[in-house]
Amino acid sequence: MGQDSFIRAIYEGWSIPKVKPSHNMRRALEIWSEQVGASGLHARLAVLDAPAAAGIEPSNVRRTIRALEVILSTGKRFSNQKQRGDRLYESLLLGLTRPRDELYARIDERINQMVNSGFIDEVRRLLEKGYASDLPTMSAIGYGEIVAYLHGEIILDEAIRLMKHRTRVYVRRQANWFKENDPDINWFRVQENTVDEMDTTIRDWLLSINQG
Repeated sequence: MGQDSFIRAIYEGWSIPKVKPSHNMRRALEIWSEQVGASGLHARLAVLDAPAAAGIEPSNVRRTIRALEVILSTGKRFSNQKQRGDRLYESLLLGLTRPRDELYARIDERINQMVNSGFIDEVRRLLEKGYASDLPTMSAIGYGEIVAYLHGEIILDEAIRLMKHRTRVYVRRQANWFKENDPDINWFRVQENTVDEMDTTIRDWLLSINQG
């Protein structure tokens, strides 16, 4: 699921399909993923269930496999099997936004700082401690690129370029998950008085809840 799916599962009371794991099917799907790669597996999910695929990152093989497992086990689309129940919590959604070019510049600066502050040594130590490079956590943005660099598959400049590119793609994906025209989200443009504006919104919301 995408980040919006997790949040809306709480905010709107959704529950995931209650389908017991099929270990044989899961193993078959894992073998298939090794043959066609993460993108190939995700492409197959997109054919069977486009809405489900849209909420799962192509690199997230584990969730892609789970969605396919549910589809193949039930004969129904994964996205159609979510169940909506009662809201468990009173919720207020707040969102922060800033101009895209400003955000990209901050991303580039942050990644440069990470690399210059020992990130490469951090990844190297993880590998030396026995953490496998194919672990899901090691494929996160930054780790996967530095692992490839340490394995001699790419040069450092290329690793840094890919880190920045993948982070920008993630930003665009977030913008699709959390749209600025979503009426359920109270959006705030990051500026000097943003914290005060958010504080006022939260106080007004709490007051309305208490009065209700």
